[in-house]
Amino acid sequence: MQVSEKLSQLRAAMASESIDAAIVGNTDPHNNEYVAPRWRCREWLAEMKGSNGTVVVTADWAGLWTDSRYYQSAEEALEGTGIELMRMSDIGVPSIAEWLKKNCKEGETVSFNGTNTCLKQAKAWIKTLKPAGLEIRSDIDFIEPLWTDRPAAPKGELYLVGDELTGQSIESKISAVREKMADEKVDAYLLGRTDESCWLLNFRGTDILNQPTPYCHTLVTTDEVMFFIDSDKLTDEATEKFTAAGITLRDYDEVEGVLEKLSSDTRLLIVPHYLNYQLAKASEQCIQIEGRPIATDLKAVKNATEVKHLKQSLIDDGAAMVRFYVWLYKSLKAGEKVTELSASKKLEACRAEVPGYRHVSFESIMGYGPDGALNHYSVDEESDKPVSLENIFLIDSGGNYAHGTTDTTRTIPMGEPTQEQKEDYTSVLSSMIELLILQFPEGTTGAQLDGVCRLNLWKQARNFKHGTGHGVGFGLEVHEGPQNISGVNAEHMKLGMITTIEPGCYRPGKHGIRIENMVHTVVSQETDFGRFFKFENLTFCPLNVDLIEPSLLPAEHTEWLNNYNAEVFEKLSPLLSEEETEWLKHECRAI
Repeated sequence: MQVSEKLSQLRAAMASESIDAAIVGNTDPHNNEYVAPRWRCREWLAEMKGSNGTVVVTADWAGLWTDSRYYQSAEEALEGTGIELMRMSDIGVPSIAEWLKKNCKEGETVSFNGTNTCLKQAKAWIKTLKPAGLEIRSDIDFIEPLWTDRPAAPKGELYLVGDELTGQSIESKISAVREKMADEKVDAYLLGRTDESCWLLNFRGTDILNQPTPYCHTLVTTDEVMFFIDSDKLTDEATEKFTAAGITLRDYDEVEGVLEKLSSDTRLLIVPHYLNYQLAKASEQCIQIEGRPIATDLKAVKNATEVKHLKQSLIDDGAAMVRFYVWLYKSLKAGEKVTELSASKKLEACRAEVPGYRHVSFESIMGYGPDGALNHYSVDEESDKPVSLENIFLIDSGGNYAHGTTDTTRTIPMGEPTQEQKEDYTSVLSSMIELLILQFPEGTTGAQLDGVCRLNLWKQARNFKHGTGHGVGFGLEVHEGPQNISGVNAEHMKLGMITTIEPGCYRPGKHGIRIENMVHTVVSQETDFGRFFKFENLTFCPLNVDLIEPSLLPAEHTEWLNNYNAEVFEKLSPLLSEEETEWLKHECRAI
């Protein structure tokens, strides 16, 4: 079915319900970043891939809002569909709510699916649209009857994670959550994000591609913990473990009914960004307390056991990447055909050799030459391009292991780099090093760190349009909150947090450069001015020196680079073959 036909059918369905504008997203009931195929409604309707994008459809217009990461891919996907691209990262482009307010008439009705829309987003839309005289409907799933081959809800089996890996038992985590609940003076707390339940109850799932979480909810009260999940996802071992920990097991679909039966004097902690609008309405008889995500805050601060295992996973991952690099250069020099897609599959195969490997932590970004300029380029059979011994190759990838989650980006030369490429690369490298050697006072926010990282690029009139870094889970999601390093993040960087540093520089039609290491927040020193923190490097993968313009790299940064590459060689060489070790030795040479 063509996009135009889908739009026609949607408009007919809207007319039958007297709906004047429909909002169609790609979100699921938990506002997960990555969603199972069943909930990729925008992707089905507009045939545009990517984690960010929302379609608005009226009787005579359709538009898709997405950010700068997906401008080029969205342009290509939307050509000839009748859907206009709304570049939401650009100044002056109205938001969805602003556009609807301006273009809909008083008394008209706007709809969205409340089950798949988080409370925070729904409230923002309603706050703008209601005063403009627009009506709101949140109870219609227009896509369900139109998407005739829509995938069923996933039924992946979950598996337990032992205390020897998590460093904390289920019972201990529940006690920690209840302590925070007491501080917030709440009687009940609904964990809306799927990874929160995974962390609390020490398990992982297989419902979502490359994300080790199942669809589930957990409700913690002062005297009970209810875990809502489809029973066919539970193994006998899991059922026994949860029962022994005092967990009440309920079917996934029962959560709404349980919330409806909470007493009117129940003080229920909800997190608007994590809870969907339908469940918020189901519990509106309670005293709803909007607050911080207790489980997410606790999960973000890794304990010593988690950090120990994570460090080893990054060493194992670095060795896998070296094996891939050796294969890549050797294959090309032998005249063998290598493409972005075949390279991606080979890198995954190298990681799969690591004990404890589960799957990639996200779809690898393999941007050769101009494709590297697409911040989140997704290679498939249609976009796949050959790789040759010229230009540069941006590789952003990671693995999910039993002992950790990794995310590493390297940009490597495939031939003799140009002066422009060297200058861009050196500027990006210097920006990353600046954060890696920084010490900063306790209470520093992600926004402040973002500015520090960009300063060197700004001095040279360079910039990048994505965040500088994000939190990373332990054997969980590769993108984890609450912290990130970006211009809008007000979260304080706390001890034990695991974060990435990944500045970049992109020249459309030419090349893209990004370098990314994972770091651990630790104490630097304590002075009369308070405690100062710093980042402990966790990633061990060689940083290429052929792409460096030495005159642009400060002496302090050159010293750091040489020490870093020496440590990379020390940690990785025992895991490599003689051939791989020789390649790594040359790659890690001092400059």
